[in-house]
Amino acid sequence: MSGSGEAADRPHASDAAVLPYVVSAADGGNPFVREGGSYDSVRPAYPDEAVAALLGAASRSRGRGAAGQAVPARGGVARAGVPLRAADVGAGTGKMSELLARAGVLVDAVEPSEAMRAQASAVPGVTWHGGVAEDTRLPDGMYDIVVFAQSWHWVDPERAGIEAARILAPGGVLGIVWNQMAVSIPWVHRLTRIMRSGDVHRPDRPPVPGGGFGPMTLTQVAWEDRMTPEEILTLGTTRSSYIRSSPTGRERMQANLRWYLYERLGYAPGEQVTIPYATLVWLTHL
Repeated sequence: MSGSGEAADRPHASDAAVLPYVVSAADGGNPFVREGGSYDSVRPAYPDEAVAALLGAASRSRGRGAAGQAVPARGGVARAGVPLRAADVGAGTGKMSELLARAGVLVDAVEPSEAMRAQASAVPGVTWHGGVAEDTRLPDGMYDIVVFAQSWHWVDPERAGIEAARILAPGGVLGIVWNQMAVSIPWVHRLTRIMRSGDVHRPDRPPVPGGGFGPMTLTQVAWEDRMTPEEILTLGTTRSSYIRSSPTGRERMQANLRWYLYERLGYAPGEQVTIPYATLVWLTHL
């Protein structure tokens, strides 16, 4: 049986009670500080349009001549021979850092978790640091871009915004980026509920950082990722709710996923599942 009928699937109240999911109360704060799991191997990267939005905003901001005329930008270069500089805060395993570096940006990646940093690939142009969002230990006024990719929900928004304003160059760009499954589609919504993924960042609710930033603007990117059911099962183990859970709770979530993917949706082992995503790119300037 194929997964062709998945779009017609609907969550209903009785399903929520089939296999209750238990989260341990023993953990507080960000669980990724202690455990990185298989994050790098199964979490998706960011679409090209999201990276382009960051680069375009930073290039327009920095690439102004004395008379206010825009200087043409190419990739991560705002003026000829002068690369943009970015701080990727809460960089995780470096998915955004790598994309920015490959576009010619010099990146300082800030990530408190040794487990996450250990999964990062060595990429020219990326330098790793062990700070936190509220105290990056990076120099004042250095960066054209400060980006929080999949990390803003872990920070104190007032203090992290003030810290971002400190390290940004005048006119620099603050970017807050979220990849999330397209929960407006019923079968995807149900998948995220089973994984307890928390992918509910709404486009009508902009982040509110401290630091005196201007109004946020939003770029939304619709795209698709392809994974096998087995990879989706592994993806579930990278969710913070799973990492925080008891052993019993972890197995219940995995059992829910196996039932949903193999029985309810009818995917065979190794079959490709096309998962719709929506990426939100919030941008603001000093």
